[in-house]
Amino acid sequence: MATREGKLGAGRSDDGPGVPDSAYWISRLGAMIKERRSGRFTVEELAARAGVSAGLISQIERGIGNPSFSTLSRLANALGLPIVAMFEGPEFDERQMIVRRKDRRRLVVPDEGTVHEILVPSSNRRLGMLSSVLPPGYEADEVGNTHPGEEIVLVVSGTLHAYIGGQAFVLEAGDTATYDSSLPHRWSNPGAKPVELLAISTPPATDLTH
Repeated sequence: MATREGKLGAGRSDDGPGVPDSAYWISRLGAMIKERRSGRFTVEELAARAGVSAGLISQIERGIGNPSFSTLSRLANALGLPIVAMFEGPEFDERQMIVRRKDRRRLVVPDEGTVHEILVPSSNRRLGMLSSVLPPGYEADEVGNTHPGEEIVLVVSGTLHAYIGGQAFVLEAGDTATYDSSLPHRWSNPGAKPVELLAISTPPATDLTH
């Protein structure tokens, strides 16, 4: 996601619960990352695998860091941890078919202004689906993200600048991009209006950021 290390928070729209304390979510995520790392990697080893600084990982694990969604997704990918585990809200039974809008698991990164919602009931499915809103001025990491499988992105509203496998595209509302998600891919929104997009991946990506 964005290159700046935005504070992580989680919340809901007016038709659901309010926004919980960001410090609580940072503390929870730090504990989760430390638990998955301990006995497997040192902080330095995880930093090398994820491409983030050891100092930042140490801060996150102590609940005092300000991780961006990009940083969290890189850590999740390096640890084999589904990024959905970092979202607010419970994971439903994999046999459930319906997810009501008010029940979506959600992740808000306030300083980035990005909002992400999981649209499938469980990460134990063959298909993953994510809704994201990118604010004006949003810019993802230049390196881009990669994960196994195939992905299709649909621009619901706004104008998305997509960078996939070294190629640049401008996508308008209704346009789609389909690609091998092992290719580096990232998004930006240099326009004056938010961009809303849907990303569908198979298999479900542990790294859902763009």
